[in-house]
Amino acid sequence: MSMALNDKQKLPGKNRKFRTSFKFAFKGIQTVFQEERNMKVHVASLVLVILVALFLPLSLNEWLWLLLVSYLVLVMEIVNTVIENLVDLVTQEYHPIAKKVKDMAAAVVLVTASFAVLVGGIIILPKLITILM
Repeated sequence: MSMALNDKQKLPGKNRKFRTSFKFAFKGIQTVFQEERNMKVHVASLVLVILVALFLPLSLNEWLWLLLVSYLVLVMEIVNTVIENLVDLVTQEYHPIAKKVKDMAAAVVLVTASFAVLVGGIIILPKLITILM
């Protein structure tokens, strides 16, 4: 009984300080950037969209939609990375179910990114065409 209690005390507990929670969250973002090339692509795309949008006459709602779908892609990439890491933690060898889980997690990012492209195209393309004509 005392051994189980000792093991439990060694496990990381809840963050006691609000500031420490932010430190761990930023460490998580740093880890995703270091480990996932796609996250860098998503952030570069977000920066490009924002730079283009700055020169367009966008309404508040259009800005909100662009930011929503852009950040949704980032969130889904983080979730995908979490799932991939958990699968790798659970199984060291190839398993068809592990592959299915990883493929489905990647599909979540793909579907979200395609939605972001669609929304961005609906908002930005007509305004670009108007300016270029």
